[in-house]
Amino acid sequence: MLLPTLLSLQLMLSAGISSMGAVQSVLLPSDPHRMSMTTSGEPDDAPMLHRYTAYNHWANQQLADWLGTASEADLDREIESSFTSLKETIFHIWNAEYLWLQTVKGESADHSPAQNFAGSKEELLQGWLAASENFAQYVQTMSAADLQAKRPRSGGERYTVIADMIHHCMNHSTYHRGQLITMGRQAGLQHPPRTDFIYYISLSDE
Repeated sequence: MLLPTLLSLQLMLSAGISSMGAVQSVLLPSDPHRMSMTTSGEPDDAPMLHRYTAYNHWANQQLADWLGTASEADLDREIESSFTSLKETIFHIWNAEYLWLQTVKGESADHSPAQNFAGSKEELLQGWLAASENFAQYVQTMSAADLQAKRPRSGGERYTVIADMIHHCMNHSTYHRGQLITMGRQAGLQHPPRTDFIYYISLSDE
């Protein structure tokens, strides 16, 4: 029966055991073996985050090039998703990357860059890409120790490790890029770009 099979699988996974019966390590966020370590024993997120923020900027560039073929009407067309249009979704990614970078820097952010935006399609895409480029460039300067420092989140009541903030922001952008592709298809755009991380890595290995 299907139900017992699913239940058995769930129990096996919760115990950290594969379907072959081999015991596997369950790497939780606090596990010291989840990443390389510095000589002082601190987690070394720097190489991965340097690479991943560069990837994020590249992926945003691919989407911006594709969305640049859309008309202004296409960008404003109402499409059901987390946000009501392609433009509003771009605004959201742009704002998030800008605001999270300000938080990482420990600087105030009293406004969103897309707030009251009234520019052209080209200015919209350029602003978005400038934010992701600034993010990548700043992270390239950060050491493992820098990334393990903590910053207060919005409201200042809770502190979070900078590396985790960056992981969150990059994951957030990936999520909404997927929405942009789906929404772009609904708006009539064809041939969306490949933006998978593994594809980006294959390009750098060529």
